Amino acid sequence: MGTVTLTQRSIAVQALTLMIVYVLTTISVQFLGFLISRLVDYEWPTLGLMTFLILFLGAFGAAWPIAVRIAEFLIRRSGHVVETAQSGGYIVEELKRRPAAAKS
Repeated sequence: MGTVTLTQRSIAVQALTLMIVYVLTTISVQFLGFLISRLVDYEWPTLGLMTFLILFLGAFGAAWPIAVRIAEFLIRRSGHVVETAQSGGYIVEELKRRPAAAKS
């Protein structure tokens, strides 16, 4: 069996945190969409199903940015550094390793 470094474990925990938060956020947003579609169905019965379908499918996209913000907050609150490709840390390391180009 290979050894697991602290960095690999930290990244795995952060990924698991994000997945759990995304599932819980998606369920919450879909429940809110269900309540809104029930209200629409009460007033306009012909629009109830369409409202439900739009809000149901939209919940998957709308829940992602919310889940990312919540997961980042939880990870930082636990005292860890958030590992993201968006931070550009790997690009900076790659530039440090690359030799300077010769000017002609």
